[in-house]
Amino acid sequence: MKFLNYAENESKELGYTMDGVRVYLGAFPTDKEVGYTTMFLVPTGIENISQGNSTIFNMLPLGGGDVPGGSGLNEGSMGNPPSSNYPH
Repeated sequence: MKFLNYAENESKELGYTMDGVRVYLGAFPTDKEVGYTTMFLVPTGIENISQGNSTIFNMLPLGGGDVPGGSGLNEGSMGNPPSSNYPH
């Protein structure tokens, strides 16, 4: 719950309205052949933009992508998901 409150406040500061959390599956590399699986929570949302006409609301996306600059949660503390091959 603390992370959700933190992520929502951070999203507002970054100019976004948080609309959810995306869960990414990742793996930590190890010296052995077996890696350790982890999950990352990343806030999602839509950018806050001012609208001059209400007809534009019909064209707004229903859900947002990852909040750029938003902090992810990993192992109960802040972390970032793997940087390759995940949507922004």
